[in-house]
Amino acid sequence: MNDRIVALLQCPVCQSSMTVTEDGKVCRCRGIKTHCFDFARSGHLHLAGPHAGEGDGKEAILARRAFLDAGYYASLSDTINEILDFLPSKTVLDAGCGEGYYTNRMADCRDVLGIDLSRAGVEYAARRAKQLQTRAGFAVASLFSMPVQTASVDAVVNLFAPCAEEEFSRVTKVGGYLVLVGAGERHLMGLKRALYEHPYTNEGRADLPSKMKLVEQQRLQTEITVEGQEMIEALFSMTPYYWRTSDADRAKLKCLERLSTELDFDIFVFRKDF
Repeated sequence: MNDRIVALLQCPVCQSSMTVTEDGKVCRCRGIKTHCFDFARSGHLHLAGPHAGEGDGKEAILARRAFLDAGYYASLSDTINEILDFLPSKTVLDAGCGEGYYTNRMADCRDVLGIDLSRAGVEYAARRAKQLQTRAGFAVASLFSMPVQTASVDAVVNLFAPCAEEEFSRVTKVGGYLVLVGAGERHLMGLKRALYEHPYTNEGRADLPSKMKLVEQQRLQTEITVEGQEMIEALFSMTPYYWRTSDADRAKLKCLERLSTELDFDIFVFRKDF
């Protein structure tokens, strides 16, 4: 985790700024009572409060990692990076970074802090950042109580994770941006046709910011063919349908070795003007 990313952090206990010890093993705050946080071997920090809850487990993270690393959602990642290239985005917060696929791709040319409650996801993301030598740093923390300095980042990116508007606004500089992504109305219709007798369209995100100004909106549509039972199951496990599909409908996917489906993403760019 480089010094520019550490400068974005604040102590989750007393909200003081943070610094790294000379040996690089500990991140500590500058408060009256010094609070210390050890770097994990992967290079990430655990800055979640005692009642923050837990994110996705190891099995879900491994499935998502395999699917995303296969490049099926590369078009979305490329589009997000293109948007950031046109924004003043030297420092970016990826709020809900998961296993870090998008984060590490953002961090080729900018400093990016990834935050997620999933320990397994953040650990893998940090290890991958070391391997790829990207400018990303990672911390385990809640999106609704982030260990990030007020008005410190140029842009927040939020892909499919809950929109914590108050926190996103707090950490963003005046004139900074929030890039928000949600499922479009026809996202994964091919998967739903395979699962359900009467597939339905999506309603779109219901948690869009109410105080920040919408300055851009676009829709990204494409189609992919997912090869192999393992990848199809991985895609299914990434969706909300995974938790609300009957065993009878789940069994339909067991027969498939290839699945063609639409991808449909709604992308919103908001600006903080206050």
